[in-house]
Amino acid sequence: MKKVYFLGIILLATLSAIGQKVRYLDPVFDSVVSYPNVQYGASQTFQNTTLNLNMDFYYPYGDSLTNRPLLVLAHGGSFVQGSRQAADIVKVCREMALRGYVCVSIQYRLGVNIAGSSLNQEFSHAVWRATQDGRAAVRFLRKRHAEESNIDGIDTSKIFVGGISAGGVLGMHLVGLDRYEEIAQTSIDTAQVGDIDGTSGNPGYSWRARGVVNLCGAISNVAWLANNNDVAFISMHGTNDQTVPYKSDYFKFFGNPIGFLQGSFSIDSAAASLGYKSVLHTFQGADHVPFSTNALYMDTTIRFVSRELYKNLTGLIPTSLETIREGEIASFFPNPANSSISFSASRSNLLQVNMYSLNGQEVLSAEVSPGSSLDLAKLERGMYLIEIKMEESLIRKRLILE
Repeated sequence: MKKVYFLGIILLATLSAIGQKVRYLDPVFDSVVSYPNVQYGASQTFQNTTLNLNMDFYYPYGDSLTNRPLLVLAHGGSFVQGSRQAADIVKVCREMALRGYVCVSIQYRLGVNIAGSSLNQEFSHAVWRATQDGRAAVRFLRKRHAEESNIDGIDTSKIFVGGISAGGVLGMHLVGLDRYEEIAQTSIDTAQVGDIDGTSGNPGYSWRARGVVNLCGAISNVAWLANNNDVAFISMHGTNDQTVPYKSDYFKFFGNPIGFLQGSFSIDSAAASLGYKSVLHTFQGADHVPFSTNALYMDTTIRFVSRELYKNLTGLIPTSLETIREGEIASFFPNPANSSISFSASRSNLLQVNMYSLNGQEVLSAEVSPGSSLDLAKLERGMYLIEIKMEESLIRKRLILE
C-alpha cells in the first residue's frame, strides 16, 4: 500500500509539472481568432480559366508577440478535390494557433484533364500547379510582412510548409523540386504549366521554408532532397496506407498506377542518410490519414508535431511524459493501442517495462526484448503510464488503450 501511495504522489507531481504549459508545445491560449478569404494570388487552372487563390488565417487570441512562427498548411484530396476549410486541416490550424503559432490554410488549384494524352503527366502537372501556388502563398506572406509592417506578427525566418496527404506532397515538392535539372527528370512541361516560381503572384519574394510538416505525404524522388540541408522534416504516416505509400510505390488512380511516390519512411531514411534534421512518427497498421476520423490519432498528431516544432524552434528537449531523450533509446507502438504494443530500441538490451494506472497502481511488470510484443488485452480501457528502463536510462510515456 505504501508503494502505491508513493507512486501516486510521484504521478501527481509529474502531472502537475505538465500543467505548467509551455508556449509552442502546449495550448497556452484559450481561443483562436480566424480571418478567412484573404486572396494571395491568382492563376490559370487546367481548364485555362483564372482562379483567385485564397487563404484563411488562424491567430492565438490575445497574443502580443510579433515574432511568431508561421505554418503554411494545405489540405488533402489527391489534387482533384478537397478544401482549405476541411475539418482535419482546420483542426490542425486551430490547435497549433492555441500553442502560439500563426497558421494559414491555403487554397490551391485542383483538377486534372483525364482526357489528356498521359495521366502520369496530368497528375505531375497538378502537383506542380499546387506547388507553384504554395510558393506564391509563402511569397505573399513575406510580402505582407514587409509592406504592411508585420501585420501578422510573424518571424519570416520561421516559416514551415506542408499539410495533410496532398498537402504534404505539396510541401515536399515545394522544398525538394527546386532545380531545373530535377524537373528534367519528370514529365512536367514547364512551357505549358510554368517554371519553378510559377505565375500565381507576389514575385520578388522568397518562397523558401525552414521545414516541412508532412502528414501522410510523399515526394516523387528523395534524391531531390540532397540540396536542402537547411530544412527540417517532420513526418507522420501509417504503415498500411493504401493511398500514399508509406515507403515507395505507385500512386493509383481508380486502380491504375499513375506516378511513383516515395513516402514518409523513404523521406526520413534519405534525410537521415544525408545528416538532415528529420523525424518520423509511424502509425503502425494504420491506413491513410487516420487522424482525420479518429480523435485519439489526432491528439497524437498534434502532440508530435508540437513537440518536434518546439525542438526545432528552441533547440530544447521538452520535459513531459510524452518526451523521450534525444536519440530515442527506446519506444513502443502503436499509441493509441488495442490489445498489444511492440517495442523498439537503439540497442539489443532487454527492456524492463512497468505499467501504472494514473492513481499509481502497478498493473504490469515485464522484461521484453526489442521487437517483441506485450499483451494488454486483459487491461481495462483508458490511460496508463509506462516506464521503460534500459541500463541507466528511463523513459516515461502515456499510453491510451481503446
